[in-house]
Amino acid sequence: MNPVARSAVAAPADPVGARPSSRLEIDGRLFNPYSKDFIRSPWDAWDRLVRDYPVCWHKDLQMWVCSSHDACSEMLKDTRFSTNYKNWEHAPAPKPEADKNHFEKAIDAGLFAVEVREHLRLRKLTMPAFSKPVMMKIDAKIRDLIVTCFDEIGSPATFDAFEMIAEKLPVRSIARMVGVPTDMENFFHDFAVNVVTATRINLPLKRREQAIQDTLPGFQYFLDLIRQRRAAPHPGDDFVGSLISASDNGDRLDDYSIVSVIQAVIVAGSDTATDLHTYALQGLLKNPQQFALLKQQPELMENAIIELLRYGAFGKTPQFRFAAQDAEFWGQPIKKGQSILLNLTAAWVDPQKWPNPRQLDITRKMDGNIVFGAGAHFCIGTYLVRVQGGLMIQEFARRFPNAELLNGDGEVDYDYQHHNARRINKLMIKTHL
Repeated sequence: MNPVARSAVAAPADPVGARPSSRLEIDGRLFNPYSKDFIRSPWDAWDRLVRDYPVCWHKDLQMWVCSSHDACSEMLKDTRFSTNYKNWEHAPAPKPEADKNHFEKAIDAGLFAVEVREHLRLRKLTMPAFSKPVMMKIDAKIRDLIVTCFDEIGSPATFDAFEMIAEKLPVRSIARMVGVPTDMENFFHDFAVNVVTATRINLPLKRREQAIQDTLPGFQYFLDLIRQRRAAPHPGDDFVGSLISASDNGDRLDDYSIVSVIQAVIVAGSDTATDLHTYALQGLLKNPQQFALLKQQPELMENAIIELLRYGAFGKTPQFRFAAQDAEFWGQPIKKGQSILLNLTAAWVDPQKWPNPRQLDITRKMDGNIVFGAGAHFCIGTYLVRVQGGLMIQEFARRFPNAELLNGDGEVDYDYQHHNARRINKLMIKTHL
């Protein structure tokens, strides 16, 4: 369907708020991503958004909301909408280079801030760090970590999957990936939490500023590590070493570019993977026939991971874009500097793209999915999330072949204050051991 035609739908029978003819508008009565009711059950709100308000102005959030699959897919690839928060009308005033801290310098050097040509250069130079030999070493480390994690669970009658799996594995996995010693995992966990928090424009300014300050010891740790590796006879053949030694006709990554890649991996790999573990187990245990099929056909694992993420649809404010210029998008007048909530998880359950979207089907054809984004900013942590999730599910099935959700629903609860996800923070498993 033509996107402009789709966006120019007639006003719904019960429009939410006054809606000038020039743009679609909603308010918190239709979509409040911070309400407990929405976090527990977002489906009705998402259905309305993708059907009646695929691109609309949210009067309470004071930003655009882009929700349908087709609209989100187009915006991910549309260069008029930037990932660089400096294009935001409420961005902090630019600082002189001499006044910038480590966080600000890393952001400036990162994939989400640089111009197109520099973005392509960085992608090319980072490719060796994601090569098969490097990833195989990471696989081995993650496999050992997952075995250790399940050893710590032991053989209880019940356990909390969030506490024992989701809260531990993602940050530990990334710590192993970037070479953080095991005795510094708590330090790295705090760094990872603050890195993610510092980049969220939907949080109050004071909270973001405090998070930025709290990242600085972590950035200093990695800058020191990079300098030590550079001074060594060989920087190593692990992830960080591969970034240091990467070269294209003598062109190399500088220290802040390397730190920015580490930061991007943390943002991409820790938050998404945390939610993957709980939502994957919840999805499989609620759909035992699908779990049985996955056990019978383990070759479906990669497809199953994508489908479990899509089906779980765990985001509440997943990503943002910023209008780099005045633009008309799906018939809506978006002004330069305005922010757009890229409501990806609503798009994951858009029935125009996904028939029976609330049904888990690990054999579903995933062509055209935007679970890990699309275009130039396709998620850098995709490999890590998929491998970590697949190995966790395999080990869970091996250790607890007859597991089910305790009392039918796992006594599920949510972190209602989480900044961007419908985060499950309690999921009780009955092991039947």
